[in-house]
Amino acid sequence: MLDIGGLSGFHSESTIYMILFTNAMTIILSLLLVFTYDKTTSLAGRSYSFIQSLLLMSVVTATIMQSIGDSLALSFGIFGALAIIRFRSNISDLRDIAFIFATMAIGIACGVHSFQNAIIGTVTFCLIIFLLKLSPFDPKHNIKGNLRIETNNSQVILKQIEAILAKFTHNNNLSRYRIITSPDGITSHEYEYSFVVQDIRSGHILLSSFNDIEGIKVTKLLFEDKVFAINNF
Repeated sequence: MLDIGGLSGFHSESTIYMILFTNAMTIILSLLLVFTYDKTTSLAGRSYSFIQSLLLMSVVTATIMQSIGDSLALSFGIFGALAIIRFRSNISDLRDIAFIFATMAIGIACGVHSFQNAIIGTVTFCLIIFLLKLSPFDPKHNIKGNLRIETNNSQVILKQIEAILAKFTHNNNLSRYRIITSPDGITSHEYEYSFVVQDIRSGHILLSSFNDIEGIKVTKLLFEDKVFAINNF
């Protein structure tokens, strides 16, 4: 009888049947992980090679764990061989690293026949990911923006600018200020604001609102993945 609760009978269960069952369980749980990643990741940040890697890494990890068994010498030999492999892929998103650890955890748990841990751990991880997607902590609800404006030092204009930012953004603050003097002696003031928006399409609204104010020039309106620019600088 198959015991999915742990490692009981590890040596006696190392049969073709157990190997096939382990690989099947690894693939099923990995597909659940891949489904979660696919449904909770934006199209712009999605890499299909990374999705394939999630599925492949779990199977490879499970195969390694089954090959090692309880042999200490074999474990040092395999991990020593893996240590000489140099991986040069840069992963910029820490969230992707969490998925890498999750798929390796699936492979390790299934590889040592701890199927209960693999199932409960995978389901819990996927539920947390979906909950985070619906929560205010999701990146799409906290898009960072940056605004650069050139104007005179009129307090009336500054109040208009800050009123627009207060209406359409939150957590806004003046992050940079400098005085610019042109070769012909004309002085202008440059203000740079940082803020957070919940919808990147707010850029069009902000840009049209600032264009309605006389005496200012928007030189940059930058979001995480879109740029609205009026002039080169």
